Amino acid sequence: MNTLIVKIGGNPKDDIKAVFDNPKENGQPNTNTLYLKDAKELYEILSPQRMELLLYLANNSKEQNTINGLAKKLKRRQEAISRDTIVLERHQLVKKTKEKQKVFVKSMYGTLNLKLAFGQ
Repeated sequence: MNTLIVKIGGNPKDDIKAVFDNPKENGQPNTNTLYLKDAKELYEILSPQRMELLLYLANNSKEQNTINGLAKKLKRRQEAISRDTIVLERHQLVKKTKEKQKVFVKSMYGTLNLKLAFGQ
């Protein structure tokens, strides 16, 4: 499974240039990077409840997890899990697939690294 790097205040143009200039030193295979403007945006995406959901999905990646099943396992309302998966899917942290009336949710990453960039 891939690793997601979350950068707060980072500059994607600088990172892309660094990789092109020196791919061996700056390239990170099997990673994707999510750039956020500020900590508020990070909290919106990774609230404690969403972190719990991501952690559960990453630790149970071989299971077929439905929204309803996740709600029962995490002792949360189905509507709350559904809202959380919409936010997480928008940021490509989870993938949802629908089969008949069941919606399955899968984590896109096994590892999540947070990096703070200041003054950029």
